Amino acid sequence: MVGVVGHEAADVVTTDAGTERRPGGTPIYARRSLDALGVAWVVVERGGFGSRLHHHDGVVEQWVEAVGEPFGPGDVLAAVAGCEWVILGGQTAGDFPPETIAALAGAGHRVAIDGQGLCRGSEAGPVRLRSFPAEAIHGVSVLKLNRAEAEAAAGGLDAEALAGLGAPEVAVTLGRAGALGVTAEGSWRSQPTGGGEYADPTGAGDTWTAAYVVRRAAGDHPAVAARAAARHADHLYL
Repeated sequence: MVGVVGHEAADVVTTDAGTERRPGGTPIYARRSLDALGVAWVVVERGGFGSRLHHHDGVVEQWVEAVGEPFGPGDVLAAVAGCEWVILGGQTAGDFPPETIAALAGAGHRVAIDGQGLCRGSEAGPVRLRSFPAEAIHGVSVLKLNRAEAEAAAGGLDAEALAGLGAPEVAVTLGRAGALGVTAEGSWRSQPTGGGEYADPTGAGDTWTAAYVVRRAAGDHPAVAARAAARHADHLYL
């Protein structure tokens, strides 16, 4: 069983097909991903986050319009008690205070965090990616980033820069170029699946992360888990 914690988002999404309002956030997309894999889940979610997203020319522009309340240890520990892995899907840097991550790790959970929120900061307004202190992820087992987030947080994609973020395992998705990352054993690279570009990639990162965690829990090497996660995302998005 996998635990998922995060804010449900109220998103306004614009693509070439037009603009629509839709619910979003890690709980929705990770739950969908786990359902497709036949994996049981527990979700802890609350509302309060809102944003606008504009997908164009392979780029995502985002504006945060409302910030949700942080998740404290008491909000999550009892709910995820039966989960070996817990995915934290932050929308902003304040969603998961260090004491919450420390409490989860201290209770024996392996924590995977999507670094998108950490890279956005805590305030409303246009999203401007930035670095974050290593203390913000102390106790995390896996840090997941996309290319832009990794470049903003680490200053580059080389193994030394990624290892310097402070997580024992870092996984960076590169879209159609595959994925790469580092562990204590060294760096790895996952080749592309050959799938096409997603017309609307909203939630694809959460989909990938859930599948990656499932494969890592099964004992797959990170590169193998990353490729399996990409194939799974292709299946749901293409």
